[in-house]
Amino acid sequence: MTSVQDVFITREVADKLNITPTYLIKLAKKLNLDDSEMREAGSRNYLFSREAVAKLEMRNKK
Repeated sequence: MTSVQDVFITREVADKLNITPTYLIKLAKKLNLDDSEMREAGSRNYLFSREAVAKLEMRNKK
């Protein structure tokens, strides 16, 4: 079972990466993150796993 400390909402990840939430969602969809890494949690809001955040950080640095 995953701890809630390891799950992040769109705004938290966007702030961490210093990008807009809209760009974050576009970037995440380009990476084809699977259901265990990212899932929809409402209108324009997603949940991200710690692994997804790490992948997004690596991609955003390029």
